[in-house]
Amino acid sequence: MTEIKNQLNLNIIHEVKNNGRLLSDVAKQYGLSTKVVYQLVRQSEQQPASRTIVLKSEITQLRNKIRRLTQELTLMTQ
Repeated sequence: MTEIKNQLNLNIIHEVKNNGRLLSDVAKQYGLSTKVVYQLVRQSEQQPASRTIVLKSEITQLRNKIRRLTQELTLMTQ
């Protein structure tokens, strides 16, 4: 559940910072208040180390998933 929440937060931040969307539009899209979206964006700017930790965690999870899928594929093709 936390992974989903982190990904959702990253998507919201990406929409505002990288796509230049208005806080209010992003808030409506995700069913949040403008204040919550503002706080997420502000926190992302104040805590770059925290974002790095989240991204490293996601990278590790994706590498593990790739490893597992590669093993499954190898077993299926034998």
